[in-house]
Amino acid sequence: MTEGAVEGPTPGSPRDSAIQLLKMLGLTGLEAELYLILLEKGPLSAPEISDYLVRHRPQIHVALTRLSSKGYIEELGGRPKKYRAVKPEILLSMFMKEFDGLAKRALEYMKSISRPTPEERFGVWIIREPEVAKNRMAEMLDEAKIDALVMGDIKFIHLLSDKIEDAIKRGVSVYVLSYALGERGAKFIVEDMPFLRKLRVAISGDIVVVVDSGLGGVLKARPTLPMRHGFLIEERTLVDYLSHDFVNRWVSARVVVDEKWDFPLKFTFHRMALYETRRMLLEDKKLRLKARGYEVDTGARVEVEGRIVDAVLDLPAGYAHFKVDTGSGVLRVGGLDAIVEEVAGEYFEIHEEKT
Repeated sequence: MTEGAVEGPTPGSPRDSAIQLLKMLGLTGLEAELYLILLEKGPLSAPEISDYLVRHRPQIHVALTRLSSKGYIEELGGRPKKYRAVKPEILLSMFMKEFDGLAKRALEYMKSISRPTPEERFGVWIIREPEVAKNRMAEMLDEAKIDALVMGDIKFIHLLSDKIEDAIKRGVSVYVLSYALGERGAKFIVEDMPFLRKLRVAISGDIVVVVDSGLGGVLKARPTLPMRHGFLIEERTLVDYLSHDFVNRWVSARVVVDEKWDFPLKFTFHRMALYETRRMLLEDKKLRLKARGYEVDTGARVEVEGRIVDAVLDLPAGYAHFKVDTGSGVLRVGGLDAIVEEVAGEYFEIHEEKT
């Protein structure tokens, strides 16, 4: 090797990181090496660069021409011509400007491409990169219209901070359950996210987001588990299991923030609706229910309205339903998994009776 020639990058070294970045900016391996040489040694002529990189001069000239045309290096006339690299900050700024324009145009096009309607959703989708899964789950909150359940560690909760705040501003009832937190951690969440109206702390759990009982995501994020795939769930039955698990954890979790919702309370999660209703009945509030769903026996769509006689939520036994006096009899209104009840509800509104 010619004396003074540059050795190849050591994997994981700062130089290797710089070359990887330059490649991400669109440079070839040779162009990246050439730019770094000019940054370290320049100004240099093509013959001098050829000695450092041990490459044929035609290759060097092609790379210099490309870098010069992009504005990444500067030329000094003379014989031989000299070259020097622009400052890294300028190179990155130029790239970011070009990237932002390209990204904007590409994103507008991709968003314009038609997507399946919600009715066409189905199944369970696997995402093998945990960080991508977390971000996809965060996006679910953009679609929330009525209620949302969020469970995860403090880092995940903070990742969703803006999404949660936006959802609450839209009138979505957001329940947040965090874990692996001491007093300091819970205080940290409250100070950074003062807009939270429902926050509890449990001992352990997975990373979960469920919105409007129709869309869910789960990530087994514990490092002891061999598989760390994320799952996006568009199957209503499985979403129902996720929400049931959330409510089971919620009722035994430590309360951090517990502000009351304004009437009418709106839910798609029937067990959470029952839990909140039971608490209000214990306060001697007189409540009415408006519910939409299906007759269990016939499957026909039905709407139920009446005075709430009781809110039964026996989690160990599996009983979960409203008892509603409709004026012509008492009906039991459960969730979509209702079996012994007369009505399987999918939407619930709780109103306070006017005295």
